[in-house]
Amino acid sequence: MDKREERDQLEFRLREIAKVHLIDEIRFIDAENLTEDHVGDPHKFTGRQPKAIMPEAKSIILAAIYIGNFVTSADADHGRMSRLVLSGYYANIVKPMEALQEELIKNGYRALLLDGENDEEQIPLKGTAVKAGLGWIGKHSILIHPKYGTFLALGGILTDADLGTQYPLEKNRCDGCHRCMDVCPTKAIETPQVINIDKCLSNIMDQYISGDDIPAEADTDQYFFECDICQNACPWNGRHLKSPLSTPYGEKFDREKVEGLLDLHRLEQMEEDTYTKELTPLMEGYVLPYKTFCRNLNHVRERLKNKE
Repeated sequence: MDKREERDQLEFRLREIAKVHLIDEIRFIDAENLTEDHVGDPHKFTGRQPKAIMPEAKSIILAAIYIGNFVTSADADHGRMSRLVLSGYYANIVKPMEALQEELIKNGYRALLLDGENDEEQIPLKGTAVKAGLGWIGKHSILIHPKYGTFLALGGILTDADLGTQYPLEKNRCDGCHRCMDVCPTKAIETPQVINIDKCLSNIMDQYISGDDIPAEADTDQYFFECDICQNACPWNGRHLKSPLSTPYGEKFDREKVEGLLDLHRLEQMEEDTYTKELTPLMEGYVLPYKTFCRNLNHVRERLKNKE
């Protein structure tokens, strides 16, 4: 068997494994440096280029799972968590990719698993997805795919297997729209495609420094663990808000059960033991500390009172 046949067979097996593990999109690109076409200013990612992390790397396997189904009621009777949290907070993409990693290692290749959780230590996955033809970076700094909108969880594998393919780049279609920038409750999108992480509501909600970390004027829209506010305003997500796509992974989400747990009155009465027993199992990948949960929920309560 020649190298081309070996490559084709390996790629076929990886695609089949991806399908079994409910991955919606899988792409194979080369491991050459990401350029300004992919990440804007590549100097911001010095030390995070593929071969800076794995010098012998030849390819990146980029995988994506649609998480648009992971959404609950937006009415004032319910608390809310972001789709990223409800879908597994990166664990949903990492676990399926472990099977791909195992297949590569079994065939004698190095395979380094990548996810979006520790961005400082890994290649920029959104830029990698752009290079893989999976969309463009919106003004909210999130990848936009014509079919899936912004609702993709991304993961990757850096490998010395030679699987790279070239894909046409998607044109940036945000044009003059800036709804995401206008709707951000903390005005964290100060420049298109750049988030001021210190002002980002999702980042603030993940941390606890003091009891009043969340700006009093910030309307969290009932979110108490991260938020989707800029994504909910994005025109490319309009159809997903009305009717999310039906995908194998999304069908696993029990919306009715989760909405029962997120009843706002119930959340307000929740003691720590109940929180740990009933709510934290929803938070696979990262658990919001109870103290932070209480701080965030108190902000939601105060904002709702102000609206009355």
